[in-house]
Amino acid sequence: MNTTSKQIAPKTMTTASNATLKTFAAAALLLLTVALLGLPILAQDQHAHQKMAAQEVINGKKGEVHFTAPIKAGDNVLKPGMYQVQHVVEGSSHVIIFKEMNMPAGYKMGNTPVGKEVARLNCKIEPVTKAVRNTKITLRTNAAGEKEIAEVQVAGEAFKHLL
Repeated sequence: MNTTSKQIAPKTMTTASNATLKTFAAAALLLLTVALLGLPILAQDQHAHQKMAAQEVINGKKGEVHFTAPIKAGDNVLKPGMYQVQHVVEGSSHVIIFKEMNMPAGYKMGNTPVGKEVARLNCKIEPVTKAVRNTKITLRTNAAGEKEIAEVQVAGEAFKHLL
């Protein structure tokens, strides 16, 4: 009987080992199939992400300026007051955005609420040797005798925005 037990045991172990091996092989084959089918989907997702990134808007630094007289900004006239200025890159275009800022009682620089956008101007950028510490606006007089924005330098940026 011992001899029969010894002969049956190796057959049972071999059958169990074969079943385990078959299960492992089936799982590996299934995993490989899923991975191969998923590659085109991953490639499409990467392409869509790159396409979306090309249209992405990149926000630059912000600054604050105060005008004491009306100033022409493109087709808009900025009334005397406080404005937030921001450089934005939209695709391959550089844009300067002016937003109104309210100056409530107890006004302190940096905690002023920002209002609606009042001007959006396309610009060209030109590098400067040193970043400015304070946002700076350069004005010119146009043909109609109005003061208009010619150049913007936003605090912390090492280039100027030519309008």
